[in-house]
Formats: sequence, structure tokens, C-alpha cells
Amino acid sequence: MNKQIIITLLILIHCQLAFSQSDSLKFGLKGKIIRALENDPNSPSTFYAGLKGDSLGTGLVYKSNDFGKTWHHLNNGLPISPYISDIQSISVSKGSQKTIYVGTWKNGLHKSTDKGKSWEKDFTFPSSDIRSIKAGVQTPSLVYAATSNFGVVKSLDEGKTWKRCSPKTIDTTFKFAWSIALDNKNDSIVYAQTFNQGVWKSIDQGETWKQILDTKGLTCWDMKISENSNKIWVASSKSGDTLSAVYNSIDKGNTWTEISNIPQIGVNQINVVEHDNKETLIIGSWKDGVYTFQNDNWIKNNTIDFSAISEILINNTGLLIGSWGNGIYHLKIEGDADKTKHNKK
Repeated sequence: MNKQIIITLLILIHCQLAFSQSDSLKFGLKGKIIRALENDPNSPSTFYAGLKGDSLGTGLVYKSNDFGKTWHHLNNGLPISPYISDIQSISVSKGSQKTIYVGTWKNGLHKSTDKGKSWEKDFTFPSSDIRSIKAGVQTPSLVYAATSNFGVVKSLDEGKTWKRCSPKTIDTTFKFAWSIALDNKNDSIVYAQTFNQGVWKSIDQGETWKQILDTKGLTCWDMKISENSNKIWVASSKSGDTLSAVYNSIDKGNTWTEISNIPQIGVNQINVVEHDNKETLIIGSWKDGVYTFQNDNWIKNNTIDFSAISEILINNTGLLIGSWGNGIYHLKIEGDADKTKHNKK
């Protein structure tokens, strides 16, 4: 392990942020499966939640304008389509709060251009199963989507037309792209986390790809990129099992180290609180709730009384934690909360 990696881990260990044990069970959408949770890049107080239902017409989209304290149903209380049961991903166009992209399971891509008041299905999109959507950071007209059968797909015109990214490469490597993440400084740099094929990186908007991390057969569920885009964390585990690994890079994915002593809980979510030049690492799991790395140990947060975690985002005072069956939890962070950066996945 090189000197820089050791320094990075020591910073994680000595971060002094404390997670409040009181008032941490405020949550919305109780009893619901939260499939997608996303912050509006134009407004730190605005969040969107996508639900997985149990029948057609139950895949709903909710919005919060107060950092996740209260939620209201979009589309005048109606489903965005009578044929959708599962909202898998949400992305809001940077520079315009009017355009919202929603990816579904089995019913393709849907789009709103009026802040969610009405929705239309994009019949030109090449896949019915969309696992992740990311709108461009510097280029609002650029949109990437991860699919389970065509790898990564992109649009250069705000979703009017779509193109498969490097199909010859993807067809022989990672047709199943579980999620995608963008470099915060350059949205031509895109990372694809795959189902059992590691992490791939493109520096030219998906025209060419290179595998930068082999996760040895584990599924890459989630990625966190630091605000300066240099540091990356990847959460992975074996599908349907507790076997887990978390990887860290401090040089934009050129080299990696596996973080030791990760709880074997089926890790599937990761986020990092960046605070006063310090960092606190948080992981979520399929099997055993939420853990934070504090004082050289992984500490389980026992106030989260639900084991299956689907999303972890940061809001103004702490964490918004989506669960696979009990809505959204709010975990407060004590001390200098107003200085906490609003880092998104």
C-alpha cells in the first residue's frame, strides 16, 4: 500500500463528524420500496424519489423541496404511466429544473419537460430496462443511460435521439451496465459499473472504453466520486450473497486498493461526507443496514431499523437513506452541518 493511500485511509479514520442517535428516524414514504433517490443539481434542497410498486401503475415519482423532510406526488397524483411498476433511475438536467428523465424496468425511458406535471415515453430509446441515468454536468444536452442488454447509451440532444456507446466493445464485455457515474469536472469522462465485469472508464463520451478495475466477479453496485474528481470509491458484492468489497482510487481510477475489514453484509451503496478537508465513509447493504467508518472501526447505525438499503444521499444536515421497503430515513450529522458539502452520487 503506497503512502498516499495510507494518508487517505487515516483521514477517513480521524474524521470527527458524529451521526446523531436522536431524531434520526424521521422518514417519508413509510412502507414503500425506494428504488431511486436523486438530488436536483440546480437546487440543493430539491430531491426526487422513484418507487418500486407491486403492479402496473404503481411505479410512482415523488418530489421534496425541503431537503427530504416532506414529499409530494408528481403528475397530479397519477402514475407517470399506467404500464410502469418500477422507477429504477431519475436524473434532472443541469441548468433546467423543467427536464426530468426517468428510467424504468420493462417500460423504457420517460421524460418530463414541465417539472413533472406531465410525462411522455420515449419510443426511440433502444432498451426497455434502464438501470441508471446521468445528465451531463458541463453539457446539459448530454445524457447517459445504463441498460441491462445494450451497455451504455447516450444522447447529445437532450434525449431526442440516442446512440449506443461503442457497441462492438460492449457486446463482448459488459452488456449489463448496472450504474454510471460522471467526472464532476468533465462530463466526457464516464464510468460504468457492471454486473460481474468490474468498472470501465471512457474519456471520450463512451466512444472507447477501458476496464480500470476487476472486481473478481462481484457486481459493482455503486460509485462515489469526490468533488475534485480525483478520488473514487466503489461498492461491490456478490449478487444474492453477503460477500463484499470496497475499492478506493486516489488517481481517477488509474490505480486501486481494496479497503480492508469491510463488513461482509452485501455492500451495495457508498457515499462520503467531505467536511473541512476530512472524509467519512458510509456504506449501505442488502442485508444489514448502514455502517460508518469511525475511529478505525466500522460502526453500525442501529437507529436505522431496516436491513435492506437502496440509496444513500447527502442533504443539508446529514443523510437521506432510501430503503427497500420502509421509505426514506433521515440521519442527522452533528456539528457544523452548514459546512457539509452536498455531494451526490
